[in-house]
Amino acid sequence: MTMLDNRQLMLKICRMYYLANISQKEISEKLGISRPQVCRIISAAREKGIVTITIDDAFETELNLEQGLIKKFSLKDAIVVNLSGYPSDQTFEKFCMQAAEHIETLINDGMKIGVMSGNTISTVIDYVSPSQKKNLEIVPLMGGLGLENAKIHANAIAQRFAEKTGGINYALNAPVIVQSAEIKESLLREPTIRSILKLGRNCDIALLGIGNVNVSSTPAIAGRWTEKDRKELLNRGVIAAICNSFLDKDGKIIETILDKRSIGQTLQTLSSAKKIGIGVGIAKTEAIKASLSSGYLDVLITDTDTAARLLN
Repeated sequence: MTMLDNRQLMLKICRMYYLANISQKEISEKLGISRPQVCRIISAAREKGIVTITIDDAFETELNLEQGLIKKFSLKDAIVVNLSGYPSDQTFEKFCMQAAEHIETLINDGMKIGVMSGNTISTVIDYVSPSQKKNLEIVPLMGGLGLENAKIHANAIAQRFAEKTGGINYALNAPVIVQSAEIKESLLREPTIRSILKLGRNCDIALLGIGNVNVSSTPAIAGRWTEKDRKELLNRGVIAAICNSFLDKDGKIIETILDKRSIGQTLQTLSSAKKIGIGVGIAKTEAIKASLSSGYLDVLITDTDTAARLLN
């Protein structure tokens, strides 16, 4: 009888290796057989079904959706958050909490991180755990939205983010939409504004909220767009808004009446950054799909229901 046929020896070695966490080298020394023989016996035990390995994968659904999104939209990564079981009034907070956990894993010393305005990015940053990073810079990617809802302005978000991470933040002291192209050109001649915009163009990571063009969207509520502006965007076929870029259903960037009056970054100017799109809720499915179809996003963070719709 060879050692590979000796079931009792095989069981003994497997118990030592898998249950007692004894290394193959120690097993070989204890039993007086070579390490390659121990390795072959362990392999044979798995082939014979004496040892089976089961992975208790509680996140199989999310992982399958993530892989589907990565493949379909050529993403570098996708994070899908399962919100089932949570009351509807808690899902947004739970989503932002888990999105923040992922963002934390990406933050390294010496980075420049750009942040958009908006309720989603603001809430995600609220859930980022305190840390102390070295030489971390937080940069607003767009101008202010208006007098109200100051907490969700990019400047305010950048400040809170820096406070939580031990970084330094900058302020883009200009409205995101001004009254005329002439005013925009005048503001862009200001050295401080130019320098902040340059920092934004050179950021390592850009945290981007994915917005749609309905009356309850952040820009509409905050007064970034007038109702006339919003209707014009809809007439042009705009489905999604990210920073100062507007996209149609196929992900094509649409030129709009707001372009010549907007101050901040676009998807094109953020070409060197790792662009992380964050969007939750089936109401944003079309906007998220348009954003993914544009090819500009590198990473998507969304929820299971929305991910399933994107894949179907």
